[in-house]
Amino acid sequence: MRTNKYTYLKVIQQSCGQGWEDVSEYETDSTGAPKEKLSEKWASGEWKQTGKQTLLAHDLKEYKTLGYPTRVIRRKELKNA
Repeated sequence: MRTNKYTYLKVIQQSCGQGWEDVSEYETDSTGAPKEKLSEKWASGEWKQTGKQTLLAHDLKEYKTLGYPTRVIRRKELKNA
C-alpha cells in the first residue's frame, strides 16, 4: 500500500490585532474532509462517534463567540520520513 507523503490540515486562525495566528488545527483527508468527529459518552462509559458534527465545526463556533475575526484555511505539509 502506498502512503501519502503529505499531511492535510484545516487550521482555525484568529486575528487579534497582530495578524492571523493559528489557534487550532485538525487533520483532514486530501479532499479537506475532517477526520475527527464529535463524540458522546454512553452511560456505560464507552465513547461513540455521533457523526453529526465534526470537532472542527464545533470548535469554530466556539471561537467565533470570542468576537475576533476568525477564518479556516487548508494547509498541506510534507510528512517527515
